[in-house]
Amino acid sequence: MQTPTLSVGLDKLALQNGKVVVFVGVGGCGMRGLATFFLQAGWQVHGCDSKPLAANDKLFELGLKWCQADDVPCASWVVRSAAVPDSDSVFAQCVTATARPCLYAEFLGEISKIRNVIAVAGTHGKTTCTSWIAYGLRQAGIHVGYLVGAEVEQLGSSSDWGDPSLPLIVESCEYARSFHYLRPHKVALINVAAEHPDTYPGGLPEVVESFATFIANTSPEGAVFAGPEAPEKLQQHTDASWLPSPSLSENVDVGLFGKHNRSNAALVAAVLHDFRLTDQQIKHALSTFKGAARRLEFLKDLHLDAGGSIKLVSDYAHHPTEVSATINAAKERWPQAKINVVFQPHQAQRFQDYRDLYAACLDEADMVALLPIFRARDVASCTANSKDLLPDLDARHPQRQHHFCEEIEESISWTLSNSTSGAVVLCLGAGDIDGYIRKVR
Repeated sequence: MQTPTLSVGLDKLALQNGKVVVFVGVGGCGMRGLATFFLQAGWQVHGCDSKPLAANDKLFELGLKWCQADDVPCASWVVRSAAVPDSDSVFAQCVTATARPCLYAEFLGEISKIRNVIAVAGTHGKTTCTSWIAYGLRQAGIHVGYLVGAEVEQLGSSSDWGDPSLPLIVESCEYARSFHYLRPHKVALINVAAEHPDTYPGGLPEVVESFATFIANTSPEGAVFAGPEAPEKLQQHTDASWLPSPSLSENVDVGLFGKHNRSNAALVAAVLHDFRLTDQQIKHALSTFKGAARRLEFLKDLHLDAGGSIKLVSDYAHHPTEVSATINAAKERWPQAKINVVFQPHQAQRFQDYRDLYAACLDEADMVALLPIFRARDVASCTANSKDLLPDLDARHPQRQHHFCEEIEESISWTLSNSTSGAVVLCLGAGDIDGYIRKVR
């Protein structure tokens, strides 16, 4: 039986067709999170995706009903992910049946109008900071809601509606300016850098302008927690309190590796302090959090026939800044190990625009295997090829091994066969590389 208080708030979104909603593209992490909220609240939730969910998927256990274009319910809302076109047959049929059409980002914006939201924003580190804040508060017995863009083992899931009288901690994304739909009560601002060149062809100035619009939507009665890397000039765009995050003292233990995560931890600590957590509770949260899935995630030890083993690690990093930070975090975590990188660039447009940065961001790797670019939202005219990076890598590191192969399996096999015992094989990318390496035995 659902807890009655879970429905408080979400019932305000019921339109003429009652508490019925359809999610098109329900398999995506964010969409799964929204579906979970409404299932927990006792709504009738339908969903579909181009890739069927497993029969034992948690959403089915919560009550999700699968739907098809020839059998759509009479719903109040039909919500599609950004990856689903408005011409999708299920989406179109639901609209015909009088459901109100909405994008994922728009629907999250509607939720932010009926519940206090703390929006975690930044071009890098959103998933880590969102889940870290939620973890710290849950550990302290504060049952906030949360919506994270990855699975988080220590939270048990990527989303939970929690106590509706408490804030909802959400990961907010700058891609396609989707965070402009939010009306947050408070914001945790990590950093701002040039990213998503398909959305922001004007580079960093255009990204900063977009963040300024987002910040301006913060409630005047709320606050902006500004991390150590947040641009101070954004303060002029909000009437909310601007609260810089103090740097952590050197004796504070942070459970995640890398300089960037120490900066993230400072922002997390500021938000937890605002919830009146004690110093002991904050220190516990900072030191015991293990991170979200695909953030320097150790997968397994691969044993070698000749003896010894290799560590296989997965990370979502795909922007040059993230790649560099992750390699350095890996060297901090395994200081005696060779860090051998398998890198799958994400988006031809991103690779083309930031190509000069990619050769440099791989400087600290001990070996590099390049995969073809995972194309997503790319136009056909953008023909960037990651193989073209090899001459730059050879010029920067003539003694280092570099490799390119069209096939993921072959490239990973090459890296493993050229790695010696004690090495870490670090697989980076936001495409399909993670699915392949989890099958490696």
